[in-house]
Amino acid sequence: MEKIFRPEFEKYLKRYSSIKKAVKRKVDNLLEAPMGFGEPLKGDLCGFSSCSVKKNFIVIYVYCRECRANGYQDIHKCPDCDKTPDETVTFL
Repeated sequence: MEKIFRPEFEKYLKRYSSIKKAVKRKVDNLLEAPMGFGEPLKGDLCGFSSCSVKKNFIVIYVYCRECRANGYQDIHKCPDCDKTPDETVTFL
């Protein structure tokens, strides 16, 4: 399973370094079984999923296989979608 961290994700992780270990654990768990791990988002974030890290913090991500299977790649328009393997999780 590949993982991609968008610059925004890394920026917020630096800002909230106190939860870095909790985020790493959540990311590791998510990579083991990305299907059905988090909660699907709605509205403008349709196709993305989220999982809580702590009370006020969530991780937003997209599993490429699920995104393509549901036809969300036309909505998201990820710049590197055609080059990214299905077994990739992108953290936003």
